[in-house]
Amino acid sequence: MSADSHLPDSAKRLKSAREDLWRRAGSGSVGGFAGEYAHLVDRYFEERVLEAGPQRFAFTLAAVGGYGRANLCPGSDIDVLLLFNRRIPGDVEPFVKTLLFPLWDLGLDLGHGVRTVADCVSLSVKDYQVLASLLDARPLAGDASVFEAFRDTFDHKVLRRKGSSFAASLREHNETRAGQYGDATGMLEPELKNGLGGLRDGQQVRWLARVMAAGGRRPVFLPEELTGLREDQSFLNRVRTALHLAAGRKNDRLFFDLQPPTARLMGFVSQDQSPEAKGRGVEFFLSRLHRAMARIKAMREGLFLEGFPSLGPGDMPPSHPPNILPTPRGIRFLDDSPVTPDDALGALLESGRTGLPLSWAARRIVRGNAERFAAELRDRPGTLLTLVDIFLSPHAATACDGLVGTRLLPALFPAFAGVEHLIQFNDYHVHPVGRHTLATVARLSGFLRAPDWAGEIARRVPDPRRLLLAGFFHDLGKLEPDHCAAGERIAREVLGRYGCDRGTVEDVAFLVRNHLVLPAAATRRDLSDERVAAEVAGVAGNPVRLDMLHLLTVADSMATGPRAWNTWTGALLAELFRKVRNLLLHGPLAGPDAAERMVRARGEVLRAAGDLDPEFAEAAMTAMPPRAFLALDAVTLAGHIRLVRRLWDAVAEDRMRKPSSVGGKGVNLVEAEPGRVEGTYRLTVAALDRTGLFATMAGAIALHGMDILACDLFTWKDGTAVDVFTVGSPPENLFIDEVWARLSRSIAYALVGKLDLDYRLRERRSSPLHKGRSGPELPPIVTLDNRGSDFYTIVEVAATDRTGFLYDMARTLAENGISIHVAMISTIEGRAADIFHVRDEAGQKIADPDRLEILRAALLEAAGTSTGNAKK
Repeated sequence: MSADSHLPDSAKRLKSAREDLWRRAGSGSVGGFAGEYAHLVDRYFEERVLEAGPQRFAFTLAAVGGYGRANLCPGSDIDVLLLFNRRIPGDVEPFVKTLLFPLWDLGLDLGHGVRTVADCVSLSVKDYQVLASLLDARPLAGDASVFEAFRDTFDHKVLRRKGSSFAASLREHNETRAGQYGDATGMLEPELKNGLGGLRDGQQVRWLARVMAAGGRRPVFLPEELTGLREDQSFLNRVRTALHLAAGRKNDRLFFDLQPPTARLMGFVSQDQSPEAKGRGVEFFLSRLHRAMARIKAMREGLFLEGFPSLGPGDMPPSHPPNILPTPRGIRFLDDSPVTPDDALGALLESGRTGLPLSWAARRIVRGNAERFAAELRDRPGTLLTLVDIFLSPHAATACDGLVGTRLLPALFPAFAGVEHLIQFNDYHVHPVGRHTLATVARLSGFLRAPDWAGEIARRVPDPRRLLLAGFFHDLGKLEPDHCAAGERIAREVLGRYGCDRGTVEDVAFLVRNHLVLPAAATRRDLSDERVAAEVAGVAGNPVRLDMLHLLTVADSMATGPRAWNTWTGALLAELFRKVRNLLLHGPLAGPDAAERMVRARGEVLRAAGDLDPEFAEAAMTAMPPRAFLALDAVTLAGHIRLVRRLWDAVAEDRMRKPSSVGGKGVNLVEAEPGRVEGTYRLTVAALDRTGLFATMAGAIALHGMDILACDLFTWKDGTAVDVFTVGSPPENLFIDEVWARLSRSIAYALVGKLDLDYRLRERRSSPLHKGRSGPELPPIVTLDNRGSDFYTIVEVAATDRTGFLYDMARTLAENGISIHVAMISTIEGRAADIFHVRDEAGQKIADPDRLEILRAALLEAAGTSTGNAKK
């Protein structure tokens, strides 16, 4: 007897049809899936009602929620309502079981209710989630008069009386959605259902249009606009279907690792499975998705603004420009005058001043005439001045949304249109280029009014317009390999056409060309090396340009995303900015020369280490590498001397208890203190130097779940290693001292062979409890540079991040006889990017070309092994 023999014929047919539908969808045929699946379930209920036979009561079986909208994705719930006119019959339970039990046997997720019309009305006025689900009610089987009675009563007693308060609850819910799911129209991991611009927005348009119709109000949208909305909603439903199939479960967040298979099911990725081909396909797919979501979001916002405004007439400004009228329903054009291109720009400027968006009618006018308006406005100096005034306005973000939503900005600046929807398939850039550009401009505009350090620097800038223009142009060259140089060319050409003065053109071009100089130096160079500040000072030339470059860097990083801007990155940029500005203001001769500074530094260390034997302290300072006196202050160095003294005492004791071959090998001391940035710790680890010591320390830290943000390695002449790590907070920090004790034990066990870090890190990566960071898999890149430093070969390894990545790279370097002196940990273009300043066994740069190639190959192999998502 088969496992399905107990199923009724209707359920057997549904099961077979579902399997065929899933099989076709899995091969790439997702178009129409949601509607076809809903139709299959419809047919099941129709057949099952007939199989159940005549009933003695009148009823309607209705689909509600997503099923009511006839859209069922693979992971969607099937929600139904058994509806009665006046009362629920006492013997209805067997009928309900007859309808639903076969679906449960098939493993489907069901939601059901049994209610009267009065029950539906009562619940709807109390619970707006119920109201929303009933707005989508669709009859499946039964007595049509029952559903008609429900529909009439629902419209009269619920929608007409509670429509406005329902809209207010949706507005409040949208604020919650924004905080919880984000604005999906510009996110690289959008939430398809609840993110702003997702399916929920389109549903709200449908619901509120129904509310307005029930109240006899005129519709907001034209038929062709509603047709476009249905097409965009259909596209999103296809994407959601493909996502459920790619994930093998219900999931509405389009995570990075699910984007390639989802794009393939949608027909955007070819059979070429190379990372480059997959990346291009995903970028086209996300660009199309974002455009659809942006249109859906705009219609939802327009409907709320026109149909359910949150402001009143008393909230409007007392004065306004000619032919432009601020109203509770947005910025409108006066009806008795034709709209000119200047009116369009003026309305957007008024939007920036008041925070009111354009009304839907005004938006329709500007959007419909965007190309004609742009042709008249283009290359007029006044146009650029007005645009910058919009950028400088208090509500620049609202006005910029209008500039893009009306398509006026892309029409005015084809270079912006070319990159507006450009997606970079990595987890570094949170937004497409267009959204990122305007977010950068909005950040810069906000700095000018900020009360903090950013405002202080911004108020020193003589002409903020130049800074805002640089923010607009800085990424417009993204279509070319060197986007900084390309952006500079675009800025010079456009600003020249608009008649800008030479000073403006040169400052904007400088900022665009060099907008990556500060982050590259701060995150990839040793900031204790005076050459770094000197090189950046040489680029900046004067304090004003440095101020503008720093503000642009910060705004750009903030608008890029959390992997480009966080407290640690901010601290590095601030340190570099202070050093460079001091150099520009006071010059390199403001301080004593190197020899005098070294003498002074040693004296300060001696005073800070007053409790130690002066002879030991002098010997310790002689053993220290000279770079320690530049990188660390006197108090810290005195602490290192005390730590080394304790280390050698512990080594001596260990050697008395153990054979000479192993004595002292595992001894290490770990000291921890809060870092200079909140949420970080500075770990100082002292041990006897040996090959692979740094890799062991890095591996042990990774094993304890901590992110390594930076590290400085100081190898003393007496064979002592004192390495300083800046790490994120450990995942279990309730008993923080015990964490450091466990870390020290792990280092000791690894050094004497009792702990296999390779095995334990592989085990951690594969653990189901390990929460890695979602990100695309990208091919590794290894760069070896002998020109960036006078004393070190600079090794940069960029690859998909994973737990123990720094350990793997450090171990590979050690196995090739390379010693690490400085390690900079950062993220560039969505990759873990670790930069090492290294020397060979003789303490020199690696000059042999053959050895450089061998090292490059070894690092590429290590970087590409066991790729996955995680932390360093």
